[in-house]
Amino acid sequence: MHSSPRKPKITKLASPMAFLLASFVSVYSFAAAPEVNQISPKSINQADQLVVQPELANTSDASPVNWSLAYGPDGVVVNPVTGTLSWQVPEDLPTESFHIGLRASNLDGAAIETFIVHVGVNRVVYIGPNEDVKDFAQAFSARRSPGSSLRDKGMTFVVRNGTYWGDKGYIGLTGPGNLQNPPAGDANHYTTIMAEDPGQVTLKDGGIWAKGLNKGVHYWAIKGFHMDRGRFVVDGSGCNDDQCRPHHLKFIRNGIEIGPGGQGSSVSHAHNILMENNYAFGGSRNKFLAYKAKYSVYRRNVARFDFNQRHTGPTNTFAFYTSMNISAQNNIAIDGSMKFVAPGQNAGEFGCPTTAGQSEVTFDRSIQLNSEHIYGNIDRQAGPCDAEIRDTISWDIRPIGSLVMTRAPSWFDHATIGEIHSPISGQTILNGWPGDRARGITNSVLHNLTNGPLFEGFSTGTTDTVRGTLDRYGLHHLNISSFNGPLFNKNNTMNNGTVSDHNPIWSKSNPNGGLRYLVRVEANSNLAGKGSDGKDLGANATTFKGFSGTLSGQSGFNRETNIPSWPFPYQEVIAEKMRGLSYNGPTWSTNSYSRSRGSDQHLSGNRGFAKTDTNLTDYIWGYMGSAVPPMNVNAAAAPGAVIVRWDPQASGASDTITGYKVYDYDPDTQAISNPRDVGLTNTATITGLSNSDTYHFAVTAVDSEKGESSWSYPVSMSPNGRPRPMPPTLRLRNDR
Repeated sequence: MHSSPRKPKITKLASPMAFLLASFVSVYSFAAAPEVNQISPKSINQADQLVVQPELANTSDASPVNWSLAYGPDGVVVNPVTGTLSWQVPEDLPTESFHIGLRASNLDGAAIETFIVHVGVNRVVYIGPNEDVKDFAQAFSARRSPGSSLRDKGMTFVVRNGTYWGDKGYIGLTGPGNLQNPPAGDANHYTTIMAEDPGQVTLKDGGIWAKGLNKGVHYWAIKGFHMDRGRFVVDGSGCNDDQCRPHHLKFIRNGIEIGPGGQGSSVSHAHNILMENNYAFGGSRNKFLAYKAKYSVYRRNVARFDFNQRHTGPTNTFAFYTSMNISAQNNIAIDGSMKFVAPGQNAGEFGCPTTAGQSEVTFDRSIQLNSEHIYGNIDRQAGPCDAEIRDTISWDIRPIGSLVMTRAPSWFDHATIGEIHSPISGQTILNGWPGDRARGITNSVLHNLTNGPLFEGFSTGTTDTVRGTLDRYGLHHLNISSFNGPLFNKNNTMNNGTVSDHNPIWSKSNPNGGLRYLVRVEANSNLAGKGSDGKDLGANATTFKGFSGTLSGQSGFNRETNIPSWPFPYQEVIAEKMRGLSYNGPTWSTNSYSRSRGSDQHLSGNRGFAKTDTNLTDYIWGYMGSAVPPMNVNAAAAPGAVIVRWDPQASGASDTITGYKVYDYDPDTQAISNPRDVGLTNTATITGLSNSDTYHFAVTAVDSEKGESSWSYPVSMSPNGRPRPMPPTLRLRNDR
């Protein structure tokens, strides 16, 4: 990740064909991480194709490089051998500017070069201390009125790397009440406000406060800012109609460290909001919250609950209060602490309280890992929360009381829940009281849950929901293992003929166990294909749900993308920012509801996934103890051959890696065969292939302590360069 000042270009990469031919030889003889020369900003129009050829600064002493997309629009394609990046821009994409992060990786390290692509942008204004425009107040003052000038339609403001303090570091409403609003866009032209490099612009005691005091807070795309304290707020309270309320706002790769008395990322009285690839950590009682919002998407966000001392209200990580048509996709709540949280209701990591009316939320592929918080409170106070929870993971949790509290028509389908150990005995772990509302728990894995009855209130029948009268499924197609307490408290219906008790944990002594990695079930295991729908028991969180940049109702916003979700995009910056937290404050006991205050202690952000010797992907994939398989496995065509490349593991996991193997992969059976031991390298060229056929490969890592890994993602390629199937071009104007 570059920070100002930028380094100069040094040398030019050899031609793509020369580089391709040279890579037939897989010899690791140098010791240098890649260094990528700066890529200048690009401007392009809709329907055109962007092509960028990156340049390595150290071509003479770097081992073979695996190029891949670190983050950016989902349609971007990168050649793993040459690094050539291409993007066919959709013809109906609204005017907007984008960050693209290009990763170059080898056995010695990795580099990410970020550059900006302006799509159909009319004007670019730079903001910074060395620019004519110094701050947001100056940048937006002449353009405050919506549509003040035709030239203002489709504008982009690029903020130079650095720290911006106080009131002048606000986008929107400032602390003293001044408006610093960028010009409003429209459905065809977003106004983009973005950091020069994502994560490298800090708004200190400032932030984003999109306050709907007029009809100009819409069609903004805000990208790449880090807020140190301050605010990350969208607020349309006080507006009497949907046009006054903030709408069609995109927040992409922003983050906030929340101070002791601060506020997390919150959206209220707004609609058509996108929160994508953001992060939140630190203090306050919530990290991502929506209140009376509708038609909004929370996608690929990461949150860590660190402390809360000043707010006595319910504590939650992702919570959707009285909000309708909310899609929550591939969000992660991780390493949550309760030690520094003052007494108050623990409302959980994923929930939908209904304090002022009903909610409707779909959770897809949520992950809760290593936490002292409950999974969630799915509520029914001033109305029901109609919640569908699909492919969710909750693992290694020490909740104070029940893991799940649901009095609403919620349905857990394909969940992986395990290692749940509450310090309180006798609490029902999965509590659906009173029994005539919760829609069920189905196609799921429940392993090693202790200290209470397992189920209450999951019966069959029908129940009224926001979407009408729907079936209640009760309990069926479950694998329940290592549980010795009472299964039921009361009011449950279980289909015993569909319940198994296989040991799901993979090990050398239990090679048939389906859980080797938390994010999926192993092929041909004791959990594979056992669901009522023919799918595996348990969650599959290996790909993204919903295409990047799409808002609710747009084509592809809730579709399967088949795009690998690991390595998780932007994980380097997320870990760097969370690692820097340092907090001193009072501790609280966690063994009862009546918690007592203890001594003041120190809480470090350098823990869990944010530690320097790991990353988010390897932390989650390696949590079960198996060797982490290589990620970013890619393939490129060559005459009569296919070149396969991959990324090595994080530094902490790579110390014991002794080599890699490349296998043939059968896409029908998911079986691997014909291992090729390629040694300690990140590239292999498979020769002697027919140019008319397509070949499939998978790569594993050999660990001297943990043994051989499984594979992460197989790749397919033909020697004639026949392209792999790509997602269809999205049409992005089908707004609700």
